[in-house]
Amino acid sequence: MKAIILQENLSKSLGLVGRVVSSRGQMPVLGNVLIEATKVGLVLSATNLEMGLRVEAGGKVTEEGGITVPAKNLAEYAGSLESGNVELTGEGEKLKVKGGKSEATFAGIAATEFPVIPRLNEKTAKSDRYKISRKIVLEIAQQVAFAAAGDESRPVLTGIKLMKTETGLTAVATDGFRLSRKRIDKAGLGGGGIGEAGLILPARTILELARLASESKGGEIIMEKAEENNQVIFGCDGIQLVSRILEGNFPDVEKIIPVEKKTSLTADRENLLRAVRSASIFARDNSNIIRFKMDASGFKITASAQQTGESEIELEAEKEGEDVEIAFNYRYVIDFLGSTDIERVRLVLNGNLAPGVWSWEGDESLIHLIMPVRV
Repeated sequence: MKAIILQENLSKSLGLVGRVVSSRGQMPVLGNVLIEATKVGLVLSATNLEMGLRVEAGGKVTEEGGITVPAKNLAEYAGSLESGNVELTGEGEKLKVKGGKSEATFAGIAATEFPVIPRLNEKTAKSDRYKISRKIVLEIAQQVAFAAAGDESRPVLTGIKLMKTETGLTAVATDGFRLSRKRIDKAGLGGGGIGEAGLILPARTILELARLASESKGGEIIMEKAEENNQVIFGCDGIQLVSRILEGNFPDVEKIIPVEKKTSLTADRENLLRAVRSASIFARDNSNIIRFKMDASGFKITASAQQTGESEIELEAEKEGEDVEIAFNYRYVIDFLGSTDIERVRLVLNGNLAPGVWSWEGDESLIHLIMPVRV
């Protein structure tokens, strides 16, 4: 293979695919980036077997071919080169890289050893593809993904379930202690590809897709399922992200969400977030527990720990219904309050043992449940 590419394009593309390179993979080739010289220019790919990324880097190709080389080493070297053209030449299982007065040779592995990464099929019918706007992807990443589990003890809970509805799309994530459900109308959506049963994607996939979407110039993301290997492919602005689909029984969230309410509270989000952070100083030494107390005297947030001391903060809020005192893990409350910049939030309670149902004032498109702490 022989190709010429601008240093900034090579460095940027290596930075993108480097996000999914496996640093501790059992297969040495997973630590490499696949460089393919094709008719459309250079294409760079990397995978950790859960996620794969393919980037069209551009450049001028004079001889087609492919090779894999250590991704980290090549990225560091490309970043050290001066601006201008970089020549890439594949010689057997070695890659020669020349830029300006610098020249290096990287030992690689044959391209045939690299795992096959599915790609978008141009012949796929439009009805079998799903189109989603960048704005919606960013909203799901910011408002839903943080509620997914971080450990792998129950793999299905590390994912976000996407479900088609009569009005559009619903995205849900839960780790067993909290739950986020985002409903999206048909604006910004189109096509098929999700299926009646829905699909579960790793939260890491949605977060990576959101990062790519925020950096891209395209306004629409295409999603297509690769049925033969239970994967899904996203395409946006010359970049394709491939992810496995999680399998398993996702909780029936509609049965978890309380329908009754005894108490509701509406407060300024920023003031509430500041108060919870202040109380967390004392909660950290007491299993992260903070207490919300709502009665005729007002709304108070308290926290205490034997070693640290105690704190009580009174906040302005609008309360309706019964008096109640409930305890939460402050980290979960901060995660929700930090997921939006809306001015006012609402908390609905059905006693001190039922989940707290959080939402935005005047907007039910997102609800967030936090399980109470028994104290």
